[in-house]
Amino acid sequence: MSHEPLHPATRSREGFLGQLFAGKLRWDLVRAFPEQDAEERRQGDAVIAEVEQFLQAHVDPDEVERTGRIPPELREALRSRGYYKLQVERALGGRGLSMLNTFRVIEAVMSVCLPVGYTLAIHSGLGAGAIIEAVQDGPLKDYVRGRVADGVISGWADTEPIGASVPRASTTAVPSEDGTAYVLNGEKVFIGNGSIADLLNVTATLQEDGREQISLFVVETSSPGFHVRAEHGLMGLRGLPIASLSFDNVRVPKERMLAMSQEHWRNTPLLEPLSALGRMYIIVAASLALSKKCLQWSREFLHRRLAQGRRLGDFDEIQRQVSATAAEVFAMESVARWSLTGVTADTLPLRWFEQVAAKNIASLTCARIADRTMSLLAAEGYETSESKAARGATPVPLERTLRDARAFRVAGGVDFLVDHKAAREGLFSLYYPTAAHAAELESPPAPLPVQEHLSPRNREHLQHTAREVHRLAKRSLDLSRRSPDAGALHARQRTLILMNQLCNELFTMSVTLAHASALASRGQPQADALADIYCTAARYRLEDLWRQADADAEPDFAGVSERWLTGDTLDFLLSDVLIRK
Repeated sequence: MSHEPLHPATRSREGFLGQLFAGKLRWDLVRAFPEQDAEERRQGDAVIAEVEQFLQAHVDPDEVERTGRIPPELREALRSRGYYKLQVERALGGRGLSMLNTFRVIEAVMSVCLPVGYTLAIHSGLGAGAIIEAVQDGPLKDYVRGRVADGVISGWADTEPIGASVPRASTTAVPSEDGTAYVLNGEKVFIGNGSIADLLNVTATLQEDGREQISLFVVETSSPGFHVRAEHGLMGLRGLPIASLSFDNVRVPKERMLAMSQEHWRNTPLLEPLSALGRMYIIVAASLALSKKCLQWSREFLHRRLAQGRRLGDFDEIQRQVSATAAEVFAMESVARWSLTGVTADTLPLRWFEQVAAKNIASLTCARIADRTMSLLAAEGYETSESKAARGATPVPLERTLRDARAFRVAGGVDFLVDHKAAREGLFSLYYPTAAHAAELESPPAPLPVQEHLSPRNREHLQHTAREVHRLAKRSLDLSRRSPDAGALHARQRTLILMNQLCNELFTMSVTLAHASALASRGQPQADALADIYCTAARYRLEDLWRQADADAEPDFAGVSERWLTGDTLDFLLSDVLIRK
């Protein structure tokens, strides 16, 4: 009898977002929005206070930005204090923090110095310690636990020059002649922690016994044949140790390959949720950290600047813009808290849909906030922090933030590709091969009970969200019936992207309202107005997404691409022929 765990998509269908995909807004699942356990929060608060004190004394984020490097002595100081062991169990010398507290500490570090926080996030989310739960008892697990106890810094090496998450990795692994090891050859690019890691989880195409399989190998970077070819220079995130790596006949002991029953590691039930959790630490924590800084800078700017002899905060549009930022920060916090509070390794698959969604929700929201803050601070925002410091002005590094935030939409999967993948593996996994819940969608949803802790406007937002959730499911069912072959629907990339964006908006509205309601029930009604502001804006975005999804006809994108962006016709657009004519 097989004891292979269920794929996370199967278990996630039982959760709130899985139920939303099926057309049900399960308010009963979110109305008592989870609150962090008091003792757990105290543990997290203590580590955050400790790490903030350490960073204040030892980290100069402007120097990291200027030099483009994190000093090795700083990295070793972080290691010696156990900050690379945040969620590692105490038996291995770790801090033993929960997933939520690990997220909170990483966010706190990123608020001070983003590249330093990134090294912790990559290691905690995708490194050696992260895969322990996915490794069966035996030599590999004992080895990884031992190296984690040693305090290694680690990372995940997957992306190659031909792309990321490819069906067949160009990096190969073949059995050694003596049969005791695998020999790796290939190249990896854009590998976070690649130039500082002691240990890397490396994906490669295993070629053995006449078959191929994408497998995961735990590689010591001290191994002969491993080389850091170069560190990538990036537009933002300066100082992040992200590198191009090569593997030239690197021997990996046979027991250091993670055994899998699937043809690709991404289909392994215990590994796929880890990639989503990794994005929570790497992307969502970073997005929240920078967005909160933008809110802080906006508030300080309003206090010190005047226009037409009046305080900036007295103007209607300024009030709207700053309120929008505050509301979006609250919404991001709501998504993060719902996705992580109370979650353990055992229950992680139940929040898999939510954590996948959180990546795009947070990164795109952060992009809006950074751009809005740039407009608010105007020339002072566009000016570098060094220039501001030289003239005695407050050296807010907003232009740096704008560059850094753009990376979040790329790292961990480009935003529109994440939307497409999430729609395939999330939303439409409930509609192929058949939609078991189809009969339930024939009738309109019953109104939700009145929620006494929500304002009248937010009660209406909630009812509207429930109706839109039902509309989403009806459209998904209709699309699946029109395309019995799932592959044909998957090929309609823009359709799936729009459908997933609708899902993300509805999910965020739901948990934002639930969070506000729960806070009000605990005597903290301040968030109600923030939820109203967020949901009002989200409804405008929903209307636009539906207009695009409902379009009967579209321009000839494929034809234009074929005719104008290939061959000699490209010269027509790049020359001045249009002007001369």
